[in-house]
Amino acid sequence: MIGRTRLAALACCVAAPLGLAGAVSSTSAAAPGIERIVTLGDSYSSGTGIHRNASDYDDHGPATQTFARSTRIGNSDCSRELDETPGPRLAAELGAASVFVACAGATIADISNQVDAARIPGDGSGTLVTMTIGGNDLRTVRGENWPDTLVRCITSAGCDASAKNQVANLARMRADLTEVYTTIGERFPGIAMRVLGYPRLMQSDRWCEGVTGFGRGEANWVDHQVDRLNAVIAVSIRSASLRTGADLAYVSVVEQFDNHGACRFWQRDRYVNDAVFGETLKRSRTANGDVRDHWDDGPLTISGASFHPSSKGYDAYLEALRASIAPTLTPSR
Repeated sequence: MIGRTRLAALACCVAAPLGLAGAVSSTSAAAPGIERIVTLGDSYSSGTGIHRNASDYDDHGPATQTFARSTRIGNSDCSRELDETPGPRLAAELGAASVFVACAGATIADISNQVDAARIPGDGSGTLVTMTIGGNDLRTVRGENWPDTLVRCITSAGCDASAKNQVANLARMRADLTEVYTTIGERFPGIAMRVLGYPRLMQSDRWCEGVTGFGRGEANWVDHQVDRLNAVIAVSIRSASLRTGADLAYVSVVEQFDNHGACRFWQRDRYVNDAVFGETLKRSRTANGDVRDHWDDGPLTISGASFHPSSKGYDAYLEALRASIAPTLTPSR
């Protein structure tokens, strides 16, 4: 997504040399039980938000992956950080390989391609998968996606009071998420998978000083929608775990992000960015099949980093992920 639609895209990442879209790095002496950590999902897994400008990211994914259903793993701009995100950092701590396939803009439907790109061996034993997914699938009664709804809240008063702005497809998402998680658990019964939730984006106090155009009521409404999404994700992963018997679990990050939303007055206190202006990238394909990169660095261009975790936010994600694995698998301190 780019411009307005980049405001709250929740997506992931990819890299080489795993065929379509996997980046692999490894060290020796992996911790018992974990040989590789696979990062799937959307922008909240890919590292979007760490940099203001698109050109500062390590990787944007294969140029052609976004143009066909068989290869799509997210946006044309994956905005991936291959070493500053939780999966690679935890892999380094445990001496395990890191396989990175997350990509900004990824939806539930893209996870199957991401799993294939990760090339998980055997029944999944020795593999820990981490992901965030679902935010890009949200749709309101009026049919808008979540990024456009946030833009509407910034540019108009009382967005929380409109019936047309309410999220309308959570039941459908619950079914789709359960199917995706169950498919992974059935295909890889030996896998460990940690599905990370989304942080409450705003976290207002008396006001929402950190986000222009947002009042307390609107900020609280946005956070309530995030809570509703997280509840659906948690129920879906629990259902898939019961169906398959695999080690599939939901990991909340609400505690780690508590009191550090975009509404905080001081930027140093925010684990979630407010609206950010910066360079963006979008790819297109010409009639003869060539892929072109389109860079926009205008003074009012809205960066994909908007309403995504800052570096401190990804530290908080790492803390939650680390705490979610068995104590025997964590590094000694």
